[in-house]
Amino acid sequence: MTLAQTDSLSFSFGDKEGMHAKRYILTGKLQDTNTKTPLEGVSIHVDGVTTITRSDRFGTYHLEVSPGVHKVTFRHMTKIPLTIKVTSYANGVVNLELEDKSYELEGVVVMSEEPDRNVRNPISGVSKLTTRELKAIPAFLGEADIFKGLQLLSGVSAIGEGTSGINVRGAKTDQNLLLMNEALVLSSNHALGFLSPFNTDVTETFTLYKGNVPANYGGRAGSALDIQMREGDMENWGGQLGVGTSNARLLVNGPLMKDKLSVIIGGRISNTNWLLKQARDYDINNSKLNFYDIYAGLAWEVASGHHLEFINLMTSDYLKFSEEFGYDWSNRVSSLRYKGILGENFSVSAILADGNFNNAFFEPEGVDAAEVKNGMNYQQAKVSGTWANDKLALQTGLEAIYYKAKPEQFLPYGDASEVESNTVDKQQGVEFSGFASLEWEPTSTMGIVIGLRYSTYNQLGPDSVYQYLPNGPIAEDRISGKEYSGNGGIQSYSGLEPRFSFRQNLGQTASVKLNYSRLFQYIQSISNTFGPTPIDLWQLSTSYIPPQQSDSFALGFFKNTKSNSWEFSVDAFYRLSQNQVEYRDFAQIFQNPHLETELVFGEGKAYGTELMIKKNLGVVTGWLAYTYSRSFVRTTSEYPAEQINDGDWFPSNYDKPHEINLILTRKMYPRGLLSLSVNYATGRPINAVNASYKLGGLIVPDYSQRNEYRIPDYFRVDLSYTLEKVFSKKGDSLNLSIYNLLGRKNAYSIFWKKDGDSQQLRPFRLAILGAIFPSITYSIDFGGGKNE
Repeated sequence: MTLAQTDSLSFSFGDKEGMHAKRYILTGKLQDTNTKTPLEGVSIHVDGVTTITRSDRFGTYHLEVSPGVHKVTFRHMTKIPLTIKVTSYANGVVNLELEDKSYELEGVVVMSEEPDRNVRNPISGVSKLTTRELKAIPAFLGEADIFKGLQLLSGVSAIGEGTSGINVRGAKTDQNLLLMNEALVLSSNHALGFLSPFNTDVTETFTLYKGNVPANYGGRAGSALDIQMREGDMENWGGQLGVGTSNARLLVNGPLMKDKLSVIIGGRISNTNWLLKQARDYDINNSKLNFYDIYAGLAWEVASGHHLEFINLMTSDYLKFSEEFGYDWSNRVSSLRYKGILGENFSVSAILADGNFNNAFFEPEGVDAAEVKNGMNYQQAKVSGTWANDKLALQTGLEAIYYKAKPEQFLPYGDASEVESNTVDKQQGVEFSGFASLEWEPTSTMGIVIGLRYSTYNQLGPDSVYQYLPNGPIAEDRISGKEYSGNGGIQSYSGLEPRFSFRQNLGQTASVKLNYSRLFQYIQSISNTFGPTPIDLWQLSTSYIPPQQSDSFALGFFKNTKSNSWEFSVDAFYRLSQNQVEYRDFAQIFQNPHLETELVFGEGKAYGTELMIKKNLGVVTGWLAYTYSRSFVRTTSEYPAEQINDGDWFPSNYDKPHEINLILTRKMYPRGLLSLSVNYATGRPINAVNASYKLGGLIVPDYSQRNEYRIPDYFRVDLSYTLEKVFSKKGDSLNLSIYNLLGRKNAYSIFWKKDGDSQQLRPFRLAILGAIFPSITYSIDFGGGKNE
């Protein structure tokens, strides 16, 4: 059993009489009292001596003590210090729980781990948020969201409002590796991009690796987002109920077997259609939007040091815009994970996961009413082992992922439809990886992480491979034949992916960090729109679609004040990519058995500097994040038909040179929290109409080069106020939010249409959220072991 701070704090191991060793091992696991999650970075002191060691990422600690009685103290910036008495005449195991500090008098804390990790961590470009921090940020319709929160950090952006996914350091949205407790999540598209699939009631922490991705992660050419889910309470039943402007949510968790087996179930369901009915526009009034997500998790303490968990996430979305078009998509991810401590210094982790993604686009009316369906199934297996002591940590492991794309179907929609059905078969493939990393602190002022990952991908049959005439571009009018391949391998790719990180401390409160990483990506999202949509295709690498490759470099300076109440960082990055996917003009990507004829490939480069100033402690907390970032693409084919802008460099769709985000949170005594968010960004690139002329009664546009112009700059101010313990001492809250406080009509896109009787095409601004959006959300906790 894990002991909390209210339990007996004296432990005895072995007998005083007899022969004794010179040193004994004291080990155990430290976790949070409320969430039961491991606590990393807890400093441990023996008999008042300066820090002897710290707990690792699994919350595990190891101490060597001499025979006798000792006073052992555990300290963490956000936890109440805990002191125990240990009588040690044999090796012993002590598992403990640490409680949160109360900051009712001191102000607000936004630190989620050891206070100086910003300086000590050898990897730069790591951003970490907790659920508590997310819920303090003003949000659209009052619903906190991980992706919207990450977009407020340096180096992270999005195409615009109403789009899912994030762009990290000039990378595409599909170049982000998305993991939920190490299980691969293929799609983050949910609630039309205004929310991610991850309900913050059931999540714990979010760690984004923006540049140097650890060797145990791979498969994407940009970044990695590691989402850790919350486990059910092992001791008491409890939960939370919330009702807001856009959705309702419910959370229930508790022990099925006390201290052994727990369950957590959380879900959200939309209630937005009543808002659409208030619109004066007929099309919006006649539209429908429904979504829900359900998360369930089981956690089982099989034995001391052996933990088993099962999780399942399901999401579903449906949109019908009047009688014109609609989307219908769903996603499921299930996983089983084992974590175990097999010795004083060795731990293992293993996971099996299964994913199923389905999407559809439909046009519901008339004889041409039709539906297009596609999707992806995948299975994942991964095992890793970690050996660690005070100075050294060695991790190694293997990973395999099998992908099977679903056939793309074109079907009649409704009884009146007269379209003919058609099916285009898609590919399947398997990706294998082996990895090893060494984390070493040769001195107290230096840290080094060296990693190596070897990945290989095989496209598997059956599949039909088109043949093209030699000495020319790959184009539909150059098809020379088609070759059918049966079961077995068709095309393979492989490569080494080195990773390196170095940290040198400059005194106790500052450090310089240098990082490099290479990444391969064997699956990509295919979309001829500027932002991700629910119907985007996931395409595996083939003979004509090579894997993407990136090389990233970063150099940063990090500084904390002595009290760690302030953090400062400047991080510069440079990124090169190969085989980046771009599209021919007016590309036809659906129902296309030879998709490669609509794609062109090139190289990319991105560079920039990130500045972050963060205040962690006090009545007022928050951060200021500034990013200067450029992202360019250039096609590399020698054939004009496969070139964009004559092969010159041009800005990518997500090139936004300047972004500024200011987040301020003020504690309003005794129970209030006032939050302000200010966001500015340069407008993204677009194609424009330079001129138009009349030909045979039709107006023909003359388009600019690719991404030659930009939409207007983006600016938004949000405000929220949260009042806790409104009606219940047990724990309830009322959140009042105003999204887009100034009512600014920020451009999502620019389109051209005929202006009245004019013979010219005129630009018009499309604003997704061009008004003030107030919201109110009430939440109440129930059950639990004690009052707040």
